[in-house]
Amino acid sequence: MNQLSPAYVPLLTFLGTLLIVAVGILYSNSRITDFSSRISDVKDLIKTEARVTEAHIRRLEEKIDRVGTLLSTRHADHDTRIRRVESR
Repeated sequence: MNQLSPAYVPLLTFLGTLLIVAVGILYSNSRITDFSSRISDVKDLIKTEARVTEAHIRRLEEKIDRVGTLLSTRHADHDTRIRRVESR
């Protein structure tokens, strides 16, 4: 095999380095895209969980309102009974 001219060694070194850097950039860019899509998936999951949590909170608020209404009704009923007993 013929030996390379000493003038070509720096040029080939530069081209090899440039090629390695370009491959590294492409690989890194693909990893960033994967990471970005994962972040998007996590955001969607968080939004879904927030909607579910809001629905649970609404149901709990409705139950609390029903219990409050029931307590008010029972309180009024007991108050009426006490007044009847006191009026005798």
